[in-house]
Amino acid sequence: MTLHNPLWLILLVIIPLYSIVAKRQSWRMDVSQKWLILSIVFIIVALARPIIPQKPTAVEEVGQDVILALDLSYSMRGTDVAPSRLEAAKKILIQTVRSHPHDRFGVIGFTTSAIVLSPLTKDTQLLEHLFGALDETQIITKGTSVMGALELSRKMSQAHHPLLILLTDGGDEVSYTKETQFAIDNNLRVNIVMLASRNGSTLPAQEGNSLKDENGHIVVSARNDAINEIAKATEGKVVEDVWGLRGVINKSRIDDFAGNTSVSDNKELFVYPLSMALIAFVLAMTTLGESISRKIVVVLAFVGLSANAGVLDFTYLYWASNHYHQKNYEESAHWYGRVESTQAHYNRGNALYKEGKYQDALTQYQQSKSNNPLFKSQVYYNMGNCFVRLGEFENGRNAFLKSLTLNYTKEADENLRFIAQVKEKKSLNVRKEKKDQFSKDENSPTGEKKEAKQGGGSNMKSDMASGGGGDEGKKVQSDPRLSMSQGKAKLSSRQYELINARSVHETKPW
Repeated sequence: MTLHNPLWLILLVIIPLYSIVAKRQSWRMDVSQKWLILSIVFIIVALARPIIPQKPTAVEEVGQDVILALDLSYSMRGTDVAPSRLEAAKKILIQTVRSHPHDRFGVIGFTTSAIVLSPLTKDTQLLEHLFGALDETQIITKGTSVMGALELSRKMSQAHHPLLILLTDGGDEVSYTKETQFAIDNNLRVNIVMLASRNGSTLPAQEGNSLKDENGHIVVSARNDAINEIAKATEGKVVEDVWGLRGVINKSRIDDFAGNTSVSDNKELFVYPLSMALIAFVLAMTTLGESISRKIVVVLAFVGLSANAGVLDFTYLYWASNHYHQKNYEESAHWYGRVESTQAHYNRGNALYKEGKYQDALTQYQQSKSNNPLFKSQVYYNMGNCFVRLGEFENGRNAFLKSLTLNYTKEADENLRFIAQVKEKKSLNVRKEKKDQFSKDENSPTGEKKEAKQGGGSNMKSDMASGGGGDEGKKVQSDPRLSMSQGKAKLSSRQYELINARSVHETKPW
C-alpha cells in the first residue's frame, strides 16, 4: 500500500500542536472532542489517498487518423462567425479532440503555404495547448492556398484513405479543379468546416479601421462555396459547427491503426478512512462515543498503518535520489519503482535511460501524466532521445516536435534539426549515454542541466556529427516544415514566418 498524495499528512502536525496549546491553557479535553480530533485525522488520511498499486495491463486500441487543416489567413479575422472565424475554429478543434480520445489527430496550418503544427498524436492536452497558442495578431498573410494543405496532409498519414478536415472560409479561388483532382488521385477524404457567412464581414485593421484593398475600398470577405467541389468529389461533407464535424468523423470511421496501450488502474482505499471519519464524527456528536472510548486504540492503529505508507514513500524516494546522484542507476530505478506517482515514473525513466534501457525508459515516460505543459515538454524531449537511441527516427522527430509545441528549448530544436532527414534504423555512433543531456535530469522540472559540449544543445548532436553511419563531415539540413527557431512565443517565430509566407495571392486576396 502507498499514498498517492502523501503531502496531506503534513496536516497531522495540527494534532500535537493542539494538544500542546490545550495543555498550556489547561483546557480539558472531553471524549467528544477526542472523537472529533480522530475524525479530522481520518479525513487527512483519506485526502492522502491510500492506494494499492496494480500492475499495468495491456489494452488493445484501434482508431483512425484525422488531419485537421486550419486556415490561418487574414480573412479568418472576420467577425461574421462570433467572436471571430479563427476563435470559432479553435473552439471547434478543442471540442473535437476532447470527444474523440481514441483517434490520432495531426494539425496543419495553412495560408499561402502549409506547415505542420503537430504530428499525429492522441495527446489531447498537447493539442489543446497548441490551439490556445495560436495568436491571430501574428498572422498577416492575406492569401490562401488549399493545394499546400492537401499535399502536406497526404504526406502526414500512411493511411490508404486519410480523413482530412479543412476549417476555412473557402479561400480565394474561383475554381478548385486542380485541388479536387489531387484529392481524388491521392485518396483523400476531404470534409470542410465552413467558417464564414454568405453576407461576409469586414476585416479589422490597425487603429480600429477596416481593411481596404489597393483601390481604397473596404474589403468584405464572404464564404467561398467553390471549395465545396473538393468535398463532393471525395464523398466528403460540408458542415458549419462542431456537431456536424463529430458526425463526419464518426460516420467516416476507418481503423487506420491498432496497438496496445498500458493502463495502470490503482485500487483506491480512501473510502475506508473516510468511513471511519464519518463514524468518529457520529460518535463525537452522540453519547455513544463515551461507552466505546476505550476501543480508540484499535482505530488509532489503523491510522498508524496508513501513515506508515507515506513514510515509506519518502524513504524510497530518498534512497532512489541518493543512488541516482551516485550514478548507481540500477538501484535508483529499483527504488523509484516502489513509488506510484508521476514524478517517480519520470525519475525512474531517467535512471533507466542512463542504464541504456531505452524501451523500459519509454514505458516510464509514457506513464508520466501531467497537465503542466513545461513538464510534458521535458517528458517528450526525453522520449525523443529514447527513440533516437532505438533507431526510430520518425518517432523521435514527432516527440521533439511535440516538445517544441509545448515549450521551446534549444536542445530539442537542435536534436530535431539533426535527425530531420536521418532514415529509420540507420547506424549511428551512439556512445554510452552517461554524457547525454536531459532536458531535466530528475525530480522537479527545475533541475540543473549538464554542460553541453561544442556549444550544442546536447551530446546526442556531437555523437551523430561524428557518427559512423557514413555521414561523417556532412551537414544535415532540416525540413523547413519541422523547423523551430529561437524565441519564447507560444509558437516559435520561425513557425509564424512560415505561416506568413507570401505568394501571388497577396496582390488581390479577395
